[in-house]
Parts: sequence; C-alpha cells; structure tokens
Amino acid sequence: MIMKRRMFRILILLLFPVFSSLSAQTPAPLTDPLGRTTPRGTVVGFLTAAHKGDWTAAAQYLDSTKGEDPVELATELSVVLDQGLPANLDQLSDKPEGTRELAGTIATNGGPLNVTLERVRRGSQFLWLFSPDTLKEIPAVYDEFNSAWIPDYIPHALLRRGWLGIPLWQWVVLAIGVALALFVAAFIRKIAVPLLRRLFRSISDEQDEYLLDRLTGPLRGLASLVVLEATVSFLRLPLFARQVWFFAGGGLAIVLAGWLFARAINVSGRLLGRRVERRGGADATAVIRLCERILTVIIFGVVLVELLRLAHLVKDVSTLVAGLGVGGIAIALAAQKTLENLFGGVSIIFDKTIRVGDTCRIGDQTGVVEDIGLRSTSLRTDARTVLTVPNSQLSAMNIENFGMREKIYFRHVIGIRSETSAQQMRGLLDALRKLLEGDPRVEPSTSRVRLIRFGESSLDIEVVAYILTTDGLKFLETQEDLLLRIMDTIEANGTATAFPSQTLYLGRDNRLPTADSPRPAEPSR
Repeated sequence: MIMKRRMFRILILLLFPVFSSLSAQTPAPLTDPLGRTTPRGTVVGFLTAAHKGDWTAAAQYLDSTKGEDPVELATELSVVLDQGLPANLDQLSDKPEGTRELAGTIATNGGPLNVTLERVRRGSQFLWLFSPDTLKEIPAVYDEFNSAWIPDYIPHALLRRGWLGIPLWQWVVLAIGVALALFVAAFIRKIAVPLLRRLFRSISDEQDEYLLDRLTGPLRGLASLVVLEATVSFLRLPLFARQVWFFAGGGLAIVLAGWLFARAINVSGRLLGRRVERRGGADATAVIRLCERILTVIIFGVVLVELLRLAHLVKDVSTLVAGLGVGGIAIALAAQKTLENLFGGVSIIFDKTIRVGDTCRIGDQTGVVEDIGLRSTSLRTDARTVLTVPNSQLSAMNIENFGMREKIYFRHVIGIRSETSAQQMRGLLDALRKLLEGDPRVEPSTSRVRLIRFGESSLDIEVVAYILTTDGLKFLETQEDLLLRIMDTIEANGTATAFPSQTLYLGRDNRLPTADSPRPAEPSR
C-alpha cells in the first residue's frame, strides 16, 4: 500500500509540467465589456449605446478605416439600422464562432444593402464589428432614411428617448393611434352586422343577430390591428420597438385570424344545421356539428404551430409533425377511453342510430336527444333532467328510437259484459270494424277487431290498428277520440264494458244419515 502511494505521487510530479504547458497554451476566453463577442451582442450593444447618445461607445462597434469620423459614421449607421433593418435580431447568431455574419438586408432606392459583421482580432481578443463594406455604403443611403425635418417642429423635451429607444413624441402618436384603433373597432361593429347578414343570407333565411354579432369580435380586433400596423409603419419606430411589435403584432394577427375562422365555421354550422333541420334532414345536423368541431380543432392546431414558428421555437414543421406522431402513440395509449368515445360518437352519427331531436329510450330512461358530441350524448329526460351517456357505452346499448316510427301502433283489449248475447256481439264487432275503416287517420289494411277469449269476468275484444302519424302528441289525441267513439258504439249496441266480478252460486244438499236415524226398510222378497 505504501509503495502504491509513492508511485502515485511520482506520477503526479512527472505529469505536472505537461498540464502546466497545456493550460498556458489555452488561456481562458476573455469577455468584452461591450458585448462584441457575438454578432447579436454587437448589433444590440451598438443600438443600445446609440439610443443612449453615447456615440463614443457606439463608434467602438465599427471596423472603420482611417480618415472617417467614427462618431458621425455611428450616428448615420444607427439611423439606417433603426429605420430599415428588418426586425430579425432573434435570428442573429449568439455564438462567438465564425468569420462573417449577415445581420440583414435593407431595401434602398439604389438596391439592397447587406449589413454584415466580421470577426476581427483586437489585441488578444476576437470581436464582431460592422464590416468596412457596409460602413462605406452608409453615407450614401443615410439621407434616404433620415427624417431630420420632423424634430424641427417638435419641442425638444419630446425628442428624448424612452423605453425601447422610442422618442417621447412617437409615444404620443402611438397613444393617438391606439385611440383611433378603438374608434375604428366601435365603428366596425355598426357596419359589420349588415354586411354579414348579406353574406350569410345564402345559408339561412332567418336573421339571427346574436350569431352574426359573434363574428364582430375578431373583425374588430383585426381592424384595430390594421390601424396600429399603419401607425407603426408611419412612425418608422426604432429597431428594438419594431422587434417587439413583430412578435406582439404577429402573434395577435395569428390569434385573431384563427378566432375569426373558428367563429365563421361555428356560425356557418349553426345556420346550415337549422336550414337542414327545417328541410327534414335532422340526421345531418350531427354530421355538421362533428365537422364543425373537427375544423375548430384543426384551426387551433394551425394557430399553435404558427405561434411556435413565430417565436422560433419550431423551425421545421416536418420535425414537429414527426414528434407529434411519436407523441401521438403515447397519447393514444393513455387516452383509450377518450378515443373509444370519439369513434363511438362517429359511428352513432354516421349509422344514424339516433338524431338530435329524436325521442328515445336508453336503458330505463326516456327523453329527447339534445346533443351528440365527440365524447358523450345528452338526453333531456321526461323529468327535465339531462342524462349524459359516453358514446362508447351508448354504441353498445339497446336504443329504442321513437323518432324513426313512420306510424304508431294502436292496440287495446276491451272487456264486454258476459251477459252480452251472441247476436249483440256480432253487431258490436261489425260496428267497430266500420268505425276503424271509416277513419282517415287509421291505416285500413292494418285494422283488426276480433273476439279473442272468454275471460273470467268478461268477453275480451282485441282492437288493433296503426295510426298514420309520427307525432306522439297527435297520436294521443287520436287515440283518445277513438276510445271515446268505441265507448259510444258499445253503448249503442245495448251492452257495456265489464268490470272484474265473480258469481257465487249457493245450494242446499240432503243431510247425511247418522247412527240414530231410522234405516230404510228392506225390500220384500
């Protein structure tokens, strides 16, 4: 053990010079106090210094040649970048590696101007600076972007820069633009409903102001966004402010556009469903509602993907789709019941087992189907409660749909008094047959009147027919009228309906002989 420790110490003493030489050859990277070690740090640092008015510090971000005034060149460069550089600072590299980086392309009257940065050595450091090729083009395009005439008409106090490098006078104009956007939003609401009424007139003849008013929300938001975009474009805000507006305004535009499409699909589905229902296609309303919800989910997915792309969290949509495919397997395994309900709802809708508005018996509950959703089906019971049944269970249950009847079954067994004679019964049967055959509400080919049995306390007549209606209330009205007329017919034939009764017959038998009783005389021989 002691020998091993000595050998380990000797090995450390031998390798120490090697480690010392390696550490001397690879010194720790130095940090630049101005943040010029990355392309993004150079652009952000230069504009920050320019907005503070520290032109001495701003000039240190330029790789200028001799004979040029760095302060004047920095002033002109800040104006050109603030006014013309695209708002894509988030796409600039944040790594020190590289030799040349394109910060952006500015459209000018003389053609596109490429703003480039180069990695140069300054002492013991490598720094990213604005390239000489870009700087020599700046004086020629400075006059195109300079709006020096505006400060001549603005008080000096309003020229000071505030948050995001925006001058105070531009904040005042932005406040005016926000007020104008709110006014336009209020005005849009007044003119949007008449235009929407004309647009949706081909779908529905009724004027549903509530549904159409739901579309005005996203329309008002988009109109306000257009006014604010026009204000920002007119002011030519600094690059930092345009960068913030790029994400904020772009995100709002995506959300409002998705909101508008979702509302338009919802309103179109409601109006189209009502029109189809009025034309007798109630079974198609569930299909319309299913398509409406599927499209809404698709729109939500598209909005989410676009927001992720805007934030540069997702660059390749195919990668996202592949990831969703792998994740979808795990989600499907974890949501088996939900998928069962989904496919159960699809099978119910396309099999047309039940439809919205049908009166059904599900289990021991009877009611009217109010909604067939992707997960469950709602039934308004006779007690005015709502019964919610998962679609996976509903698709496997026995469902009695009263709404699919083309006619309603009428059957009654009427007990006639047992004292009725055969002649009276024949006349009663003929009269009842004529009663059913002469009623237009009864299907003639299915009517039947028969004496079926001698009951314990009655003579039972079976009256069977189909009533030509599918309306339950109308059927009850017809049934009541027929039963009253049957009672009149029975009375007219001199008989009546029987009541449960029993007849008891009493009789007297001879007494049995006893021991004291005289015996009968024997016959003589």
